[in-house]
Amino acid sequence: MGEPKNMEVCGSVMDGVAEKGGVLESPSKKTPVEYKVYPYRWAVLFIFVLYSASNAMQWVQYSIIQDAVAAYYGVSSITVYWTSMIYMVTYIPLIFPASWLLEKTGLRVTTIIGSLGTCLGAWLKVFSVPQDMFWLGFTGQTVVAMSQVFILNVPPRLAAVWFGADQVSSACSIGVFGNQ
Repeated sequence: MGEPKNMEVCGSVMDGVAEKGGVLESPSKKTPVEYKVYPYRWAVLFIFVLYSASNAMQWVQYSIIQDAVAAYYGVSSITVYWTSMIYMVTYIPLIFPASWLLEKTGLRVTTIIGSLGTCLGAWLKVFSVPQDMFWLGFTGQTVVAMSQVFILNVPPRLAAVWFGADQVSSACSIGVFGNQ
């Protein structure tokens, strides 16, 4: 039998022939690819921080003034508190599919889904101003809460993809800052 065409090293298949010490060398001898980084990646990070903040500020929007909201809509205090708790309830089952989607489709798709959901939920809450429309405001809050799962996984991925090794921790911490 002849030599295998591909050799497996550390779980990955690479073309080439093994040299001394198990190092593989490509038969084509191509030069390494050099990546150019652009300053606008910081602008993208800043836009993400604003996007994350626009979702996070809606988390406690009703519960910080729960007495006024309860009186206006004629609902109980616990119902108003559920507008905040819905964020945590939706996070638990949806974080796994959202993480999978981020891994499979990338940053663009998941951030677009999250931003559209945040926008839709905010508009639903705008249309819930009449006193008999608390249910619509709660629906909007649920949509925004579901959109949150598309936001919370983004900072480490954004930092790893768009920033160099010497800037990853700074970019990740800045990205997380938007949700705080």
